[in-house]
Amino acid sequence: MKSLIFRSLLIFSVLISGAFGGDENSDFPSGSPAGYTGSPGDGHDCTDCHNGSASTVTGWITSNIPADGYTPGNTYTITVTVSGSGQKGFEVSPQNITGALLGTLMAGTNSHLVGNGKYVTQNSKTNANPATWSFSWTAPQTGTGSVTFYGAFTVSEPVTKLSTLVVAEYTPPAILTVTASAAPSLICNGETSQLNTAASGGSGIYTYSWSSIPPGYTSNIANPVVQPAQTTQYIVLVGDGVNTATDTTEVAVNQPPTVFAGNDTTYNLNIPQIQLQGVATHYSTILWTSSGDGVFQDAGSLNAIYLPGTGDRANGSVNLMLTASPVSPCSVGVNDNIHILFEAGIGLNDPNSGIQMSISPNPSQGIFNISYQGITEQEVSFILYNSSGQMVDQRRIYFSQGKQHQMDISILPKGFYFLKLQSDSETFAQKIILNH
Repeated sequence: MKSLIFRSLLIFSVLISGAFGGDENSDFPSGSPAGYTGSPGDGHDCTDCHNGSASTVTGWITSNIPADGYTPGNTYTITVTVSGSGQKGFEVSPQNITGALLGTLMAGTNSHLVGNGKYVTQNSKTNANPATWSFSWTAPQTGTGSVTFYGAFTVSEPVTKLSTLVVAEYTPPAILTVTASAAPSLICNGETSQLNTAASGGSGIYTYSWSSIPPGYTSNIANPVVQPAQTTQYIVLVGDGVNTATDTTEVAVNQPPTVFAGNDTTYNLNIPQIQLQGVATHYSTILWTSSGDGVFQDAGSLNAIYLPGTGDRANGSVNLMLTASPVSPCSVGVNDNIHILFEAGIGLNDPNSGIQMSISPNPSQGIFNISYQGITEQEVSFILYNSSGQMVDQRRIYFSQGKQHQMDISILPKGFYFLKLQSDSETFAQKIILNH
């Protein structure tokens, strides 16, 4: 009976020694059970079986995944390196914070999968220093984001190490795009516009090159200021070192108005109406006004008709002003005057008259050279009126064919004047401008 009890105790002692004996890593020499990586999802590591405490190390899990991240669906090599003295083993799993497996593991040499493929561990313990194992990992689907490989390692019975490897998901750079704009996109000639470039995607490091239609404008800054004299398209070419993108914007240019009321002239004192023939460009509206008491028919037309008043005839003259309003965004209107004299007898500047008078230079700083054709040798009168119709100079000279006469009015104020030549039978007049 005593012999039977002794043999039973001996067998139990051997079993206990085999399960909990002093050999390092003897608990699981052929690999760790599932769920002992030390990840937040596992909540366990090798100390649960090997006792001792765990400390954190870096660089024990490495890979050939590029620095800019894994490409979903691609397969990479993961390497475990364990250093130290003693028998070594490992368990690694790629998980998210809740413990879900990310991607697909494939065991390598001297390793196998446990936990339905969620973990990889060694086939057998080793004393090699360092000890290395390699296995494969196929990256998860697009949009998974960063993946953490959690690993627990035994270096000897009481020595446990923990390490992680975090890999990002590769995000291809966005396609290089550019949008060009101008503010304002409609200006008046002489004003400026701010060109703007909004580039995105690509490398994020951009160069700029502006050109124009019509050609002539260039710039290499992102947001230049331009001052076109006519409607212009601006083209920006943006480069990121690899690719280029282009866009176009337009700055429309409205011109300020111009206006010409017509040549100063003289009409018969009793003329019932005067047909006006103004000329204007780049205007929104035009308007005739009078310094006298006459009235207009269709004052908003370039070809308005003026009906002289009794005051106009009594004064012997009237100024008619043609005003052109600008087209937005131009803001400054312009005007021009036509000075009309009323004379008894033949109307001045009769198209059937043979008189031709030439005045140069005109405008002048005060000295005008006057030559004329179509008058026989005789004494003629020169009468000078200011812009208000007042006579400011009068002289008589003897005229001979082909002779040039010089008139000096530099003592008079700057402005426009009306010079009338009057012979025995005809009268001719012309506007002169004094600009000293």
